[in-house]
Amino acid sequence: MVELADALVLDRSSFSHNLQPLVRDGLVYVEVDPNDKRARMVRLTSLGTQRLEHSNELWQRAQSQFEAAFGVQDAKDLRDTLMRVVSVNF
Repeated sequence: MVELADALVLDRSSFSHNLQPLVRDGLVYVEVDPNDKRARMVRLTSLGTQRLEHSNELWQRAQSQFEAAFGVQDAKDLRDTLMRVVSVNF
């Protein structure tokens, strides 16, 4: 959970609070890390996996529509620029 919180730039308590609706809705569950009983691991449920796959399909469709309207190269350049802005080296 610490790694996910860090990746999302959230402290652990905020991350845990934000995770609760996903647990409640059956999209993820939290389990004890078998290698470190003090740590917790977040896992997708089968419903969570289905939702993730569906959202990826929608995301790809939106990206294709954006590229069609904006241009493939301009879309790539924008993505590259945004990746630089959010990088740790910025």
